[in-house]
Amino acid sequence: MIDFEWYRSFISIYKHRSVSAAAKARILTQPAMSQHLAALEAEIGEPLFIRAPRKMVPTDKGKELYTKIVPLIENLENTTLEMLHSSSSKGLAPVIRIGSPAEYFTKRALSSIQHLEIRFLAQFDVASILLEKLEKDEVDLILTTQKSQHQGIEYRKLEVEVFVATAPPEYETDAKNAEEIEQWLLSQKWLSYGLELPIIRRYWREHFNKRPDFQPWHVIPDLRSILEGVENGLGMSILPTYLLEKSVQENKVKVMFPELTAENTIYAAYKVDHKNNPILEKVLDAFKLNN
Repeated sequence: MIDFEWYRSFISIYKHRSVSAAAKARILTQPAMSQHLAALEAEIGEPLFIRAPRKMVPTDKGKELYTKIVPLIENLENTTLEMLHSSSSKGLAPVIRIGSPAEYFTKRALSSIQHLEIRFLAQFDVASILLEKLEKDEVDLILTTQKSQHQGIEYRKLEVEVFVATAPPEYETDAKNAEEIEQWLLSQKWLSYGLELPIIRRYWREHFNKRPDFQPWHVIPDLRSILEGVENGLGMSILPTYLLEKSVQENKVKVMFPELTAENTIYAAYKVDHKNNPILEKVLDAFKLNN
């Protein structure tokens, strides 16, 4: 029995004229792609490509198969999308699976998509794990600060987060120049997202041209919990401004040295193969309108 994935691999090889390029586009290993092609050729009973140096040249049978199956697969994909719309019209909205850092989804992303007639399944994790989930088709879309070089994945810039030094409201200093500011910061207790001081390192490089030379007092892998810790006087941290608005207004925290900031770009990432999905496009448009 022919596996549908063999056809998808065949089409990718046909378009790219290369097994390795097709494998990268489909986010598969080259041996897996070769196995798909070999299995399909065994079922067809004829070679579909001539293996030339650095190029796969389709045979007449390969050209014939490509011409016949591409319209069928496109029709199958369109039928699936029509069924999604049909389900929506019957009161069952379509679903999209979104991976994101928990705090960003809660404080920023959720408000952008809450008005859409789309159901969403959210998964929270760090950027590296979210990318793995996207590659394995466990999510349809991820929100991430890391832009990888994986072929077959497309990125859209959503916004630039601005991070500032955040401390309990009773903290005071008369430090003015960079050296004095750094010395004052080094004398404080720090709350960090991880032992490697993510974002704190960027803040230090940006303003003091060096790596921070200290260990965090507390490590809490959730920015919302770090903010709670700062509010309760456990120390200070570098946090995004969107997370601080209410706390600053209520005088639960204060921004130290507001002229010193660090930035982090947020991207939406998805597989190129899915870029024409109207549900995905609607969600991306919603993010764009709100940033």
